[in-house]
Amino acid sequence: MEHIETPYSIPEPSKWWLKSLAIFMSIMIFLMLFQIASGVLTPILIDQVPRDFNEIEIYPENGTEQEINDWEESNEFWNETIVYLDQFENFSKYYAIYGIILFFLGLMAVPALWSGQRELGFKLTICWLVIYVISQIHLVIMFYTGPGFTPEYNFGPGGTYGDTIAFMEKIWLLISVGQIMLCNTILLSVILFIFSKSKPQTSYDIPSGFIKE
Repeated sequence: MEHIETPYSIPEPSKWWLKSLAIFMSIMIFLMLFQIASGVLTPILIDQVPRDFNEIEIYPENGTEQEINDWEESNEFWNETIVYLDQFENFSKYYAIYGIILFFLGLMAVPALWSGQRELGFKLTICWLVIYVISQIHLVIMFYTGPGFTPEYNFGPGGTYGDTIAFMEKIWLLISVGQIMLCNTILLSVILFIFSKSKPQTSYDIPSGFIKE
């Protein structure tokens, strides 16, 4: 029985593990463009809204008492709407800033992942995910404690609309934060799985280089 020495090479992991993550990051970069556009355009559009209710409806100086009361009520309603829009404008600026940061960070991660630079790609992807989670939590808290669903209209004594909306916003805040943590925990697990599968084999359990013929 003759023994023939055969060369042994450690198999390389599939390059498509990192490439698939690069494709996912490319999709996220594309979505960040929409976030940036929304964050930039929203304040521009809000600035086009007239601040003075007189620009919409002239004060009825010679009107009846009912007409004057109706105008003052509409003016108060409009002022509350402007306060809401100003808060939303501030929210949109942060929305755009986070989008820009995540866009450029993703722009660095994609070529690193596609070219197989595993360690650099891993660090950039994890850094992107951390900032992404922080931005989501910050923006959600900022939204519900800032502009919220609707302006805080004054419906007079005995109105329960504001209290109901405030309660709903607290519930949705908790649900939103929980959803963010759950979804991004799953995403982190997928990223860690991909990087474990893309790790080069370093096992010292090398089979014999001799085979029987």
